[in-house]
Amino acid sequence: MPFDLLLTGAQVIDPARSFNQQADVGITDGRISKVGTNLDPAGCSDIRDAAGKYVCPGLIDLHGHWYEGNLYGVDPLICLNHGVTTAVDAGSTGYANFPEFRRTVLDSCLTNVLAFVHISFMGLHAPYAEELLDLRYARPKETAAVIAKHPGRAVGVKLRIGAMTANHGLAALDLALSAARDARVPLMVHVSRGAEESEILRRLRPGDILTHCFHGRGNGMITESILPEALDARKRGVIFDVGHGCGSFSWDTARKAFEHHFYPDTISTDLHRYSATEPLCVSLPQVMSQMLCLGMSLEDVILKTTAVPARVLGKEQQIGTLAPGAQADVLVFDLETGDFPFADTHLKVRHGSKRIVPRLLIKSGRVHSPGSLPVKLRDLFESDLEVLRAIG
Repeated sequence: MPFDLLLTGAQVIDPARSFNQQADVGITDGRISKVGTNLDPAGCSDIRDAAGKYVCPGLIDLHGHWYEGNLYGVDPLICLNHGVTTAVDAGSTGYANFPEFRRTVLDSCLTNVLAFVHISFMGLHAPYAEELLDLRYARPKETAAVIAKHPGRAVGVKLRIGAMTANHGLAALDLALSAARDARVPLMVHVSRGAEESEILRRLRPGDILTHCFHGRGNGMITESILPEALDARKRGVIFDVGHGCGSFSWDTARKAFEHHFYPDTISTDLHRYSATEPLCVSLPQVMSQMLCLGMSLEDVILKTTAVPARVLGKEQQIGTLAPGAQADVLVFDLETGDFPFADTHLKVRHGSKRIVPRLLIKSGRVHSPGSLPVKLRDLFESDLEVLRAIG
């Protein structure tokens, strides 16, 4: 059969298959049909010359917030503007409102949206009235039950530990672990100032995710050395995720980690209403470019935004790869060279010589132009401005 769409002459990087060479990519019926050199264009009605550009699987953002029913949420269509084809919501909703989130967003969005369900019954509340100050909001049985009712869309349990859990963070962790065990899914744990990182790391299981690993706001895990519990956790298969956000990425902390060869397993944005606009304007290509600035290779940053998060989600046969038969989610991008300033969430600036710029996105075989989809962010109120003023 002829291809429906053919990309020709690009440098194709598919870390899931250790593939990195100049090649063509053929797409048929919304799936990858073939990757190779000099593919036959006969009968193909849409041939795109990608010479001089890079092609990789559509990006997977393992940590964002896409439920606009709370103060954090952003329309997940914004992801397509950034080259992201699969976006994972990190606990914006709990068992009480996840079904409505699925009905109104997950099942209808052009972006493939999956979700971790928060152990707190309503998910994230507000930055000035956090979700687990009262531990009675944590509902492990109900959380596990909702995840079981929504296989394929509900992919894990979420918990934030820090100021939002007062002095009962470890008790909340035990409840979240209970829900994750019952539902047989991973737990994603947000750590921030006040989290008892040593004990959290001791309790996490293989496949669980520690996000905000380079937050730099009272990190106990990464100082002049790496906490032994972090090294032990990595050995047994705990996933360390960037989760940039508006308060969770520090150049200094990341640099110290890299000096000890402690690199993130997954690279994500923690994109939400407070990180989507000035002064940060976070996107996954930006965070990937920041990792390039720290010395990671292009192939490695693609690995950690495609194949690895797909494996963490148990969906490595469908997404995160250009293997024949996989979903035709593809990003075409340029790797620009120059002098580019990148800010961390403390507003410290570091300059890099390379940045990733999306040029064409293919989602399930359909072509989109990055930046072309209109996305309206909700209006900000005075309480929101207090959050933004606190950045840095």
